[in-house]
Amino acid sequence: MSEHQTYMAMALGIAFDQMGSTSPNPAVGAVIVKNDTVISMGGTRPCGSDHAEVVALKSAREWSAKTGNSIDGAFMYVSLEPCNHHGKTPPCTEAIIASGIKRVYLAMLDPNPLVAGKGVKRLKDAGIDVVLMHEYTAQAADLLRPFKKYILRKRPYILNKSAITLDGRIAADTGSSQWISSEHSRFITHRLRARVDAIIVGKNTYLNDNPSLNVRLESFSDEVTEYFKGKIPFFGRRNIFLEGLVEREPDNIVQPLRVLIGLPEEIDETKKFFTDGNYIIIERKDVYESMAEKGGERSRLLEKLNIETVDCHDYLDMVDGVLQVLYDRGVMLAMLEGGGTLNGSFLDAGAIDQFLYIIAPKVLGSGLPVMRGREKSRIADSLMLHDISGMIIKNDIFYNGYRESYNFEMM
Repeated sequence: MSEHQTYMAMALGIAFDQMGSTSPNPAVGAVIVKNDTVISMGGTRPCGSDHAEVVALKSAREWSAKTGNSIDGAFMYVSLEPCNHHGKTPPCTEAIIASGIKRVYLAMLDPNPLVAGKGVKRLKDAGIDVVLMHEYTAQAADLLRPFKKYILRKRPYILNKSAITLDGRIAADTGSSQWISSEHSRFITHRLRARVDAIIVGKNTYLNDNPSLNVRLESFSDEVTEYFKGKIPFFGRRNIFLEGLVEREPDNIVQPLRVLIGLPEEIDETKKFFTDGNYIIIERKDVYESMAEKGGERSRLLEKLNIETVDCHDYLDMVDGVLQVLYDRGVMLAMLEGGGTLNGSFLDAGAIDQFLYIIAPKVLGSGLPVMRGREKSRIADSLMLHDISGMIIKNDIFYNGYRESYNFEMM
């Protein structure tokens, strides 16, 4: 690996570290190098705060003040093309130009039509060299898939995570599902939760599992955390999203929004789902109105819950309504941890973008399937996934695939 590649890999690692805290802005990493020495680094701050380039430049100025050395002539490595427009913050290109940076290395161009090459042009017009490191474009794109869908299609990116037996079951016939995967796999699931903006479940999961739907890394034993200091086997196409889940420890965790699809007949506020106000329940408008019209204690309870309604005619409309609600809330990446019916509804609606299945070495022989979508008459009707990758955690296999290739709608 060359020095340039090393620095870009550092920038991509920083970008991964910011996932889960920047939405609806993209998670970006930047590294500034002077005379073959890293003088500063920076990652995107929460929406409305500094972008990665500005964070790195502020740190570089502190380095300059402390050492007496100038930033002039330094190189910047950034995982995404710097913005060249006024949003909630000024353009990053202007900050770079004013800093004395000589050359900027990029992993990929920004898919945002407001940027899309304009940042590169502005830097070049100002006399700054710009180098696009094509060898890192696919890796950078994997981290930016949620942002691309959010900005280009106005919908959140949906990652369907399920732990399944070798024969494709997520629970026994009784609904019992604890535990299919190993403790080590569940640790990675909690690291994954730290990188998403929301977690979606349905009524059956809410009733049967009483899930907390939060990040609880501190609850795992030292033996589990020590395991991930060793070498983990990966297979398939290189995927730095999976590598990041294994290799990079979350910091400053933002708990994801808890999303329940459908109002249960009985609402128990002692359930873990209602631990705090960081949740929403999404229900069809007609169903909610029917429940509210009954009056009494239940109606008073409904009024104080965080409920969003969707005006829809069928389950496909319902899925699109859910996506619209989440998009309007700035949710860029949501993890679907539903049962077979909810997973199937999202599949039928074409709403699942990434499938991450944890396959355990267990055979149940019966039980609840991971998907209950529309009936298919031919294997040829299957959804063929792209950019396949995976890893082995203890005896579990993490199998990861995408609805579309990394370069969907690539600029």
